Amino acid sequence: MPFDLSARLCVQCGVPFEPKPRGFNAKYCSDRCKRRNQRSRLLVDNPNQLKEARRRSYQKTKSHPDRYDKHLSSCSKYRRTSREWLSAYKLSIGCVDCGYKEHAAALQLDHEGKKSVEISEARSSIARLQREIKDGDCKVRCANCHSIRTWKNKQLDFTAGENGELVGAGCGDA
Repeated sequence: MPFDLSARLCVQCGVPFEPKPRGFNAKYCSDRCKRRNQRSRLLVDNPNQLKEARRRSYQKTKSHPDRYDKHLSSCSKYRRTSREWLSAYKLSIGCVDCGYKEHAAALQLDHEGKKSVEISEARSSIARLQREIKDGDCKVRCANCHSIRTWKNKQLDFTAGENGELVGAGCGDA
């Protein structure tokens, strides 16, 4: 099938589409792409307006009990899915120091790079978790190894004073 010259490319997703007959100058292949593009522009141009729109949408959903129940069940399902993914990831890697990989609750993510978000905040989305693991250069460590490594890193911030006492971050003298 040859490419139709009257077809256009969607501004949001780049998919070719056929505009509706006697329609306006269409830029988007669907209402979904149009809303996505509007949200992304709002996020850049006016994040407070986007926040307000999300709040209004949530209030509207909350006012309908059947919609609200569906919303809650989908949220808990997605949270459960992302937590299961995180547990599977930690168990597949295991502790990089001692090799422990028996229970996911005993394994933690240790940031070795720049921390852009707390893992507890990123747990609601698999994509956010993956991005933080990659960007924050996170390593899986068991709770003991993580505590020991954190303690050692904090000790490097201290230096011995004239009388042998510790002087540095957290000692009140720094």
